[in-house]
Amino acid sequence: MTIQPIGAASAALYITPADLKEHGLTPAQLTLERALELTQSAFSEAGIALDGAIEIEAYPDACGVLVFARVRPPERLWLSFAGLEDLLSAARALPSPCPDASLRWFDGRYWLSLPGAETQLAAYLSEFGCPERDLPHLDARLAEHGQAILERDALGALSHFFPAV
Repeated sequence: MTIQPIGAASAALYITPADLKEHGLTPAQLTLERALELTQSAFSEAGIALDGAIEIEAYPDACGVLVFARVRPPERLWLSFAGLEDLLSAARALPSPCPDASLRWFDGRYWLSLPGAETQLAAYLSEFGCPERDLPHLDARLAEHGQAILERDALGALSHFFPAV
């Protein structure tokens, strides 16, 4: 199964005949209820929350099944950084301020949290750190076990206190 984002609020899932066979189905045997179950399972495994309507377009021949679904954008986007130098490079290259960015330390890595709407900033900063998928309970795990370093304007504070030399 392949998931392809379509904008910020929807995605397409392609279920191949081989995927159906793996679940003991053929395209002709696929019901809407079973297609919904497969869709929910695939999105759940990918860590993507479904939100709202799901439109199923089934092709009962060799093509498989195409599913369009509305997805809920994550509340927070996470990037992890292996070392302080990578994090400082990201802060220094910041194209625009992000006052809602926070920073935590967990499991030997720095974890930068951005608002869910900051997808372009997250993509830009991924040059310096590793974007982390919205894994189940990631926010809770980092809140419980991570050590807070900067609760607000983390990137601005880092570039202020550690200016480029």
